[in-house]
Amino acid sequence: MNDKPNGNPDTLPQPLYVTLILDESGSMQSCKGAAIAGFNLYVATLRQEPADTCFTLTLFNSGKTEVRYQASPVSVVQDLDVETYRPDHGTPLYDAIGRTLSAAQQEAPAEARKLCVILTDGEENASEEYTRTKIFALIKACEKQGWTFLYLGADHDVWAAGESLGIVGENRISFDKINVGNTFSQLSEQTARYRRRKQSDQGPVWEEKPSDQPEARNEGSRPAHN
Repeated sequence: MNDKPNGNPDTLPQPLYVTLILDESGSMQSCKGAAIAGFNLYVATLRQEPADTCFTLTLFNSGKTEVRYQASPVSVVQDLDVETYRPDHGTPLYDAIGRTLSAAQQEAPAEARKLCVILTDGEENASEEYTRTKIFALIKACEKQGWTFLYLGADHDVWAAGESLGIVGENRISFDKINVGNTFSQLSEQTARYRRRKQSDQGPVWEEKPSDQPEARNEGSRPAHN
């Protein structure tokens, strides 16, 4: 019998390794409460899944790059609150991605679906260890190992930023910070669909749906820069 989350029929849920690289720079202060609530909702939906979910969480700003959970069962992941999510400083995006993936690609179970979500409201401005070229190569190496990447961005050119990292157009998602909670809600739905789709399905991870509410927008149809 096929499982049908959110009205999408497909195969049964598969074991999933989720890596979430979450911006904690100062500019996220304006949507702090919504980001906390959205993260907590996302983790709650992952806990409810009948298949195994391993979870890695990296919070980053120029004051720290903290891998708070690393390949942990999602059941042990704690909710964020105003004390455990405190936006400040700049945006060392390359360092956050590099340090996270360098470890994660070694420990992710071969049989699990592997999803890396990068959520940021700004472009790289503070990395010291990794360059764009190194991150591009690292992401492409992970893709060859079966990883899928989503780039969720606000307040910058999401198409160009995702392209510079090597993330395919259909998986670059633009969102409005005031609706970041809704973006996490959509991420929950898309993650559930992703872990249930057939292994041979190479379509976009993020599928648009009609709604009266402002939503994250797939940037896949935007033409490439010249």
